[in-house]
Amino acid sequence: MDLNPSVAPIIRIPVNGVFVLLLTVVITAFTAWLIYFSAWGIKVRAVVLNRQMASAVGINTAQVDSRTFALGCGIAGIAGSAFTMIGSTGPTAGQQYIVDTFLVVVFGGAQSLLGTLASAFAISQSQSTLEFFLSGSMAKVITLLIVVGILLLRPQGLFANRVRR
Repeated sequence: MDLNPSVAPIIRIPVNGVFVLLLTVVITAFTAWLIYFSAWGIKVRAVVLNRQMASAVGINTAQVDSRTFALGCGIAGIAGSAFTMIGSTGPTAGQQYIVDTFLVVVFGGAQSLLGTLASAFAISQSQSTLEFFLSGSMAKVITLLIVVGILLLRPQGLFANRVRR
């Protein structure tokens, strides 16, 4: 039995990659639902926007911080185990992804899930398009320069929430 079904005689889609893609979509949808439609998500957003006021209305900010950290650790664990399905692991396995990950979060706005999704799509598509015309190194450099240029104009990121101070 062929584990890599072909859509066309030349195109082959690895099953592991499709599984990781679907897992990513499910985790992202669950996180979005949790943040935007649950009671706990309302508390998280309140603490992010104004910690003192959230505490004043009775939200246990330390508990919100702990649960948010636990959720992040769980997602990181799932991502790490999914990574083993598509790449080899070792002490330096994540080094090639760290700069792109940092760019995605800063470019999208550190407090915005929608911004993170939009910036991940924009950065990946710009790098892929530039790699078609240039080398991989030049595509990364040009993408980095574009992101830095946009961040000079808008340092809070593209989709940053308004924060009341």
